[in-house]
Amino acid sequence: MNSFLSKIDRTNLFVAIAVYIVSFIVYALTVQQTFSFWDCGEFIACSTILGVPHPPGTPLFVLIGRIMSVIPIVEDISWRVNFLSVIFSAFTAMFSYLLTYKIVGYFFDKESRDNGINKFIAVIGGIAGAFFVAFSRTNWGNSVEAEVYGMALALSVMIVWLTLIYFENQGTMTASKIMIFTLYMALLGVGVHMTVFLVVPVCALFFLLDKSATQRDWLIVCGFIIAELLLIMLLSNLPNASNIFKILSVIFAGILVMFLYKKINWAILVAIGSVSTIMMSFSLYIEVFFISLVVLILMGVISKKKNLNLQWKTGLAIIIIAFIGVSVHLFIPIRSSLNPRIDENNPSRDFRTFVNFLDRKQYGQVSMIDRMFQRRGAWENQFGRHPNMGFWSYFEEQYSNGSWTFIFPFFALGLIGLITAIRKRLEVGLPFLVLLLISSAGLVLYMNFADGTMYNQQTGDAYLEVRNRDYFFTPAFVFFGIAMGAGVSAVMAFIKDKIGSGDLSKQKMAVYASSILVLLPLVSFGHNYHTNDRSDNHIPYNYAKNILDTCEPNAILFTSGDNDTFPLWCIQEVYDYRKDVTVVNLSLLNTDWYVEQMKNRYDVPISLTDEQILWHPMDDAPGGQRPLQMFVDKPRKRRTYLTPSVHGGRIVKVQDMMVDEIVLENKWERPIYFSSPPYAESPLNLRDRATAIGVVYKLEQEPKKNLIDSDLGYKLYMDEGPFPDSVEAYVFGGYESSEVYRDDNATGVYITYGVNSTRLYDDLLRNNDTTRAIAIAEKTIEVYPEYWQSYLLLGDLLKQRGDSAAPARLMQQLHDTLTSFLASNPENLFYMQDLGISKLQLGELNADPLLKEQGIDLLWDAFRANPNSNYAFRKLISSLSQIGRTNEILEAARMFGEYKVNRTDPVYQQIMGMASGR
Repeated sequence: MNSFLSKIDRTNLFVAIAVYIVSFIVYALTVQQTFSFWDCGEFIACSTILGVPHPPGTPLFVLIGRIMSVIPIVEDISWRVNFLSVIFSAFTAMFSYLLTYKIVGYFFDKESRDNGINKFIAVIGGIAGAFFVAFSRTNWGNSVEAEVYGMALALSVMIVWLTLIYFENQGTMTASKIMIFTLYMALLGVGVHMTVFLVVPVCALFFLLDKSATQRDWLIVCGFIIAELLLIMLLSNLPNASNIFKILSVIFAGILVMFLYKKINWAILVAIGSVSTIMMSFSLYIEVFFISLVVLILMGVISKKKNLNLQWKTGLAIIIIAFIGVSVHLFIPIRSSLNPRIDENNPSRDFRTFVNFLDRKQYGQVSMIDRMFQRRGAWENQFGRHPNMGFWSYFEEQYSNGSWTFIFPFFALGLIGLITAIRKRLEVGLPFLVLLLISSAGLVLYMNFADGTMYNQQTGDAYLEVRNRDYFFTPAFVFFGIAMGAGVSAVMAFIKDKIGSGDLSKQKMAVYASSILVLLPLVSFGHNYHTNDRSDNHIPYNYAKNILDTCEPNAILFTSGDNDTFPLWCIQEVYDYRKDVTVVNLSLLNTDWYVEQMKNRYDVPISLTDEQILWHPMDDAPGGQRPLQMFVDKPRKRRTYLTPSVHGGRIVKVQDMMVDEIVLENKWERPIYFSSPPYAESPLNLRDRATAIGVVYKLEQEPKKNLIDSDLGYKLYMDEGPFPDSVEAYVFGGYESSEVYRDDNATGVYITYGVNSTRLYDDLLRNNDTTRAIAIAEKTIEVYPEYWQSYLLLGDLLKQRGDSAAPARLMQQLHDTLTSFLASNPENLFYMQDLGISKLQLGELNADPLLKEQGIDLLWDAFRANPNSNYAFRKLISSLSQIGRTNEILEAARMFGEYKVNRTDPVYQQIMGMASGR
């Protein structure tokens, strides 16, 4: 190892450190200073209190996050934890430089590799590759918020780089130490995210094949992996595809062994096979761990008796050291046993629960391998362009604006880099190509994201993905960035050889001139800066605060999903704000462990005993588990188990029964709120008692007229007290400016403000309170200027009051506002649709047919970009009806109906019914 350290190139080390510093500075300037939507709030909260987040628990991230949370580098704790991603993503860029430099080194023969001009080519390619990685869209986004992918990618790229160092030192003690350390880091990295282990199959090839392996051998093993990917595609949707795949894989593996058995390090194969079972099942890993220990000890006995070199000691070291890495997961049950305020799945309950937690059984019993063969989306949507899951739509926008600006030069450079790497050193280039295929096409096949066209109404499976899934493909984007860096070096080397052949001075001039390619990552930097600049984005914080500020003291607040729950957890646990409000997540309320925690830890009024709540394995139960005892479901006048069941012709979910139970058992002692209207089918008619107050709904014994509290709602929006105890005026910040980037999701979350302010406006008008109605419309336009309906309503009202120019004036204001918003974020479909509406309305007001045509075109563009959007469909249909283009309505309905989940939509059914009746 000392000899290895002594070989470190100081110039190369200096450049690597410079890459780290530049990346760190960019990330530090753009990092979120509070918390983001989705999992970030959960991770920050769990890091701060050492809680247990959703399966499989990310214990290493939580532990390191806790350290970051107490280091006072900045005042805000969320900001500190976000810096975890800044630090590690800068390491990703640094290791990407070192890996690109290493790959490019193989472009030259050993003697000329270290001469000045070739070394310069490798450095330039390394810098370009590092910054392609650093400034790629998804990786940058992961680098400025508290997400697991920054740390996971740093470990992944480091592991691949170390593997190439192993390859250069193969057969030495240094190589063995590097191999053991690499596999330790891979297993430790699983404590951050499973993504880390994605590189292990390819790295394992270097560890399994000995030095005598030829290029033909490398072709065979890499060809085997590529054939496996093709086999998955060929067998998809066939009966018993999973079993057929397993049988054929065993046969192909057997053939592979026949060719290569003399060149395989068998003890290493046993060890790596053992540690790799962690990806299949934790319980399987434990079983195989002990079996492999026995096998390796037997190999040691045989090795000594027959004087063979089976590397059994190295194999033993691998599985033992790797086990130490896996042991970071013991933090989960240990911490869970201390009952932290966030303790998802209660993994300390028993060993079975802990194992199920690590195996992510919460997300379903079906094996991911079995599910992989039942395609949940069309091939062209999974691999091509499609909202929320299409691989190519993410890939082409990583480094530029997409389309041809991506194909040339970025995609072309990546291909050049890959081809050159394979041609110059097949043993390095081909495995790198396989790694890229596994992390792109392999993940498309394995994750099997749903596009909505194959929705199963009975099971609820294959619904369109609820959010962008680009982060799953981050490894592919990172490794392709490295390939592009290699492509830059390949182009420079080509120009050097063609222009300066035999003439050193010409070679230098050609190389220095072509080094301008190192500036290409600046295109990615410019393209992605606005998208990933979170430095002034406080929207999730304000959103969470406003929800809590609407609630009276000691309230129970029912929330629906991630984005109205995780931000609330974060603001309560990290900022110690409004902990008197008990947040009850409806999705989690479908689980036994969460119901038990709400009852015993949070004092939510629930009359059920633990025996009536907690599920146990039962052969006679649907789904294989149920509580030991039934309970009385009072609203439905029946005795039943706390599991999903059919009653009155519909499926009654656990959350439905528990909402009713909590409401009844509460007996109006604590205020009860909902972040969205209560479920309509409640026997208690909860929706008829839910009064809208600002952005939430309060359950009341005597509901307000029209189910809205206009007085308190107005005060919250307008900051005009006095307020009830603990209730505070809303804070608006960020949405008034197009400079603060938000994607479709953030825009969709915040639309609640617009919808509820419109409802408040309508109620004020019903009560002839015109002055306050105008004020609330103007306030909405001020703090939420992109919301089109406020302009429309205010324009009509002012026109009625004698200002005939108001509709056109306000619609022009909306048009100009949305034009600037769309210019700053051309991919936001909400902006596109609403700009279309504003053009259409302006065209109507000014009798401008061209403007109306432009508006309809924009509405069509937004709908075609996501034909599964109920919001876009309704806006398009109503606009087409408004201007009499009814012939296009059927076309839109057919596109909408391609997504099976939409075929029960009443508007769709009405349109198709009318069409069939013609």
